[in-house]
Amino acid sequence: MFTDKNGKTWYKGNLHTHTTVSDGKKTPEEVIALYREHGYDFLALTDHWIPSEGKTADNGLLLLPGCEYNVHGADILRGVFHIVAIGEKNSATALLDRKDPDLGAHEVIDAVHACGGIAILAHPAWSLDTCEQILALHGFDGVEIYNSVSGLPHNCRPYSGEVIDQLAARGVVYPCMAADDSHFYDGEDCLSYIYVQADELTEEAIMEALRAGRIMATQAPRFTVTVSPADNGTDKTVHLSCDIVAGDTVAGDNRADAPVETVIFYTGSVWHPARSLTAKDGSGITEAEFNLRPQDRFVRIEIVDKNGKHGYATPILS
Repeated sequence: MFTDKNGKTWYKGNLHTHTTVSDGKKTPEEVIALYREHGYDFLALTDHWIPSEGKTADNGLLLLPGCEYNVHGADILRGVFHIVAIGEKNSATALLDRKDPDLGAHEVIDAVHACGGIAILAHPAWSLDTCEQILALHGFDGVEIYNSVSGLPHNCRPYSGEVIDQLAARGVVYPCMAADDSHFYDGEDCLSYIYVQADELTEEAIMEALRAGRIMATQAPRFTVTVSPADNGTDKTVHLSCDIVAGDTVAGDNRADAPVETVIFYTGSVWHPARSLTAKDGSGITEAEFNLRPQDRFVRIEIVDKNGKHGYATPILS
């Protein structure tokens, strides 16, 4: 948890992880203890097809109801979809209690919403989900831009920025999230996470913040992004502010006080004269602006600190 310069409280959490209840290497109790030790405020245990229950904060950690539903096996041409459900109030539905090989992703999304939960598209790059496959669905409440376990040594394609950019170029934006999807607990855990801005650490408050998109996806650096009209009346000016909190250390080298050295502006334009910024004097970048033109279609800001840790903003449409 931290309080930003505007007095708003942000809570740290991971919404995608596995235990021995399905295919994880640690027990639920071990996973809960691990994330609590690393300063997390909330966590969802999302074992495959086995919903976990939520509970009030225990020793500083709030457990949210969670589950991961995967459909279409490994048939990438049909569309492999892994859908993380968070906050389901009544998970024991006839639909999601059965692993029907013909069950469609849209049916899972509808069932999750009917149970009062949100549906997050997990690791679309790892799943090789195409824009056409994703656009054929509806109702996602978020998308993972980075999934820790999908990287080396256990897998590949952890980063889904290109998929998200392709969707944004078509006018479709989902809040960006980062998650560990921990299975092995040998380095992919406590790496990628989100902060949510909420007034209190309760299931109701965190779920409301997730639905409203008050989310910061990161591996350490903290930031805020705001938008204002440009002087010409047609463009938008996107403002980035990077928060550096002295002495704030979290898991490993995930230090929130590490200066931001690079800012990248991803857009729909093939070429742009101001694609990135790089710190030149070692002091880091604390503020940046981007003039978003209609022909850019969108801008998605990504920041990298001196430790190589990334922060991922949700795209903004022009």
